[in-house]
Amino acid sequence: MENQPSIPHVPLLEPPRSFWQRIKNAFGQKEPLRLHEKIILGILILFFLFTFYVTLDANKYRATVRVIEGEGRVGINPTTEALDFGDLSPGTSAVRRVALSNQTPIPMLVVILKTGTIASLIKNEKNFFALTPRTEDQIDFSLYMPASGEIDRVYDGRVYLFKIPKPF
Repeated sequence: MENQPSIPHVPLLEPPRSFWQRIKNAFGQKEPLRLHEKIILGILILFFLFTFYVTLDANKYRATVRVIEGEGRVGINPTTEALDFGDLSPGTSAVRRVALSNQTPIPMLVVILKTGTIASLIKNEKNFFALTPRTEDQIDFSLYMPASGEIDRVYDGRVYLFKIPKPF
């Protein structure tokens, strides 16, 4: 062979790794996370913890009503553990009241979420409101059974009252 100049060996450069590739091997990896990645990860963890706290702290109520035959008939079940509207005939209504208290030094934003087959029947007077520090309030939930309500059908669901800390 003829004398050819030798080309020095140059290592190949690896393409930059994405954030998720770096997180995947975070505990066993040799290269540390960058500052902006640490900040993003910290914000995600704080958001998860905040969401977890708000969800666990929510007041959860089972809501139920049964449609009965007849006119103007109402059967009420007094209970404080659930929003039980009892037995209602078509064209009648019932009201349930829930007491809220904020014993913390910061205001709370109250958000109400209704689910299930009863959700469209329940009306509440207020939603998305601030509960000032060290105060109590009440929310009225009213249910009107329309004339189209099926006899002997039970409408049920859940009502969640989220109290979210409101810093401003």
